Amino acid sequence: MQIFGPFRVSTTQATTGAQRLQPQGQTNPASMKTAAPVDQLDLSSSASRLDASSSVSGGGEIRIDRVAELRRQIASGNYDTPEKLDMALDRMLDQFG
Repeated sequence: MQIFGPFRVSTTQATTGAQRLQPQGQTNPASMKTAAPVDQLDLSSSASRLDASSSVSGGGEIRIDRVAELRRQIASGNYDTPEKLDMALDRMLDQFG
């Protein structure tokens, strides 16, 4: 088959499925294995220094009393107040603005 552009194909040859040619002589199936792609992760030096005790993760401590207080506020409907939303929006605008 010959392709002369995106819309013109000449079928001067048979259009059967592709046939794989085998090299002559003995073939070793173990030597014909292809290498599988390998995933890789590269971290910067600053990211490598972060660990469980960093300020990002909060030190891994869970303050049970604080969690209970927040759950109580959410259940009673007092957690989301206009003042808290204004403060959160101000912080977000300061961070991204």
